[in-house]
Amino acid sequence: MLLRRITKHVKDQNWFAVGLDFVIVVIGVGVALFAQQWMSDRQQLANLVEAEAALQGDLGRNYFNAKERIAVATCRIESYQALAEQLLAAEDSWTANPRDPENALRQALPAAFRSPSRGWGSNTWETELARGSLNRMPDARRRQLDSVFRQSEHAQLLQREIWTLQGQLKPLAAAKIIGQSDRLHFYSILGELDEKSALLEHISGQIIENIEEVGIDMNEVDQRVVSDAIADFGVTRGEIYGPCFEPQNWPALQSPD
Repeated sequence: MLLRRITKHVKDQNWFAVGLDFVIVVIGVGVALFAQQWMSDRQQLANLVEAEAALQGDLGRNYFNAKERIAVATCRIESYQALAEQLLAAEDSWTANPRDPENALRQALPAAFRSPSRGWGSNTWETELARGSLNRMPDARRRQLDSVFRQSEHAQLLQREIWTLQGQLKPLAAAKIIGQSDRLHFYSILGELDEKSALLEHISGQIIENIEEVGIDMNEVDQRVVSDAIADFGVTRGEIYGPCFEPQNWPALQSPD
């Protein structure tokens, strides 16, 4: 209808009407584009809010994992040192002393040391980056979160390697005769395990610092639940690892007094 009217005004050489029709068309297109952009912005913000909510859970999980690793670091070091001294002893007899009083995974063979195994990283981060849901996130925050989750992915890889090496040390959890050549072989495995474990603990410290800087957004109810869980965690881990377990302060998760 508007096109017919414009055509009629052109035929009549009513240039004022033609100009007015043109202005109406431009305004209409502008309003439509503005509305479309407004709807797109609202959807992007909604996607960002949804993604942020999911990321809070991932931040809390990686923070928990890192804190747990730091809490058992002293126990790990003591256990590795004791194993190293036994392996370097000039004798063939071997007295097993496994630090695995409770096998939570119900494995048939005991381990020389009970090492925590957790799920690190964030599938949400990679997925939402690909979807573009994080485009509206401030650049500084996006860089901080990317650093946290890249570190946590590295932690996941290290944990897998650590568990593989720990499996190779299972013979040390059984009382038997171990010759000098085998002792050196196990000592070499223990050395590699020590290096990877120390690196994982170092990365855990970095993850903790970065997450505490970024912060974790939780409502008061969730904060109370987490605070209670932290207390229970300290008790159970203390029973498993003994006095070498170091209880941690968890400022990013604990509720205010």
